[in-house]
Parts: sequence; C-alpha cells; structure tokens
Amino acid sequence: MNIGTPLTPRWQHVHADWWQDNRGNDIHRVEIDDDALYHCHLAGSPLPWNAVARSLDEAMAVVDEGPAPSSPEACRARGEARH
Repeated sequence: MNIGTPLTPRWQHVHADWWQDNRGNDIHRVEIDDDALYHCHLAGSPLPWNAVARSLDEAMAVVDEGPAPSSPEACRARGEARH
C-alpha cells in the first residue's frame, strides 16, 4: 500500500494499517464501505480512540495537537489530579 505521506522522524509505520509516534500515540486505518478513516488514540487515554480523521496527514495533525497540557484528559493521561 502506498500512503503517499512522508513520515516525520518521530512516526513509525508499525503495520499495514497502524502508525505509532515516539510518544506512544497510535493511528489505525479502518476501511468502512470503501471509505478509509483514521482512528487516533492518544497515549494514556482510556478511550478506544480520541478522534477520527479522513487522511493520514489530518490524523497526524490531530495527534500532534493532542489535549491541552492542563486539560482534564491530559491530567488523567499523566495520572495527575485535576488542575
């Protein structure tokens, strides 16, 4: 499969439909009715996915943004009490 997107050094193509960055964030490609969706999972999140994107570029941008450092989600991901 040719994804057409050059990966930045911090991203690794783990499997045909799975990418992971050096912070433990994952992107999984899912085909639904001939449509490709990219499920983004932020490291430490209890959710099965945190966002859905339509392209790998968009998914990487979503993961790079992540939750705000002081958001409840970010605090939970770090195991801290709410700020």
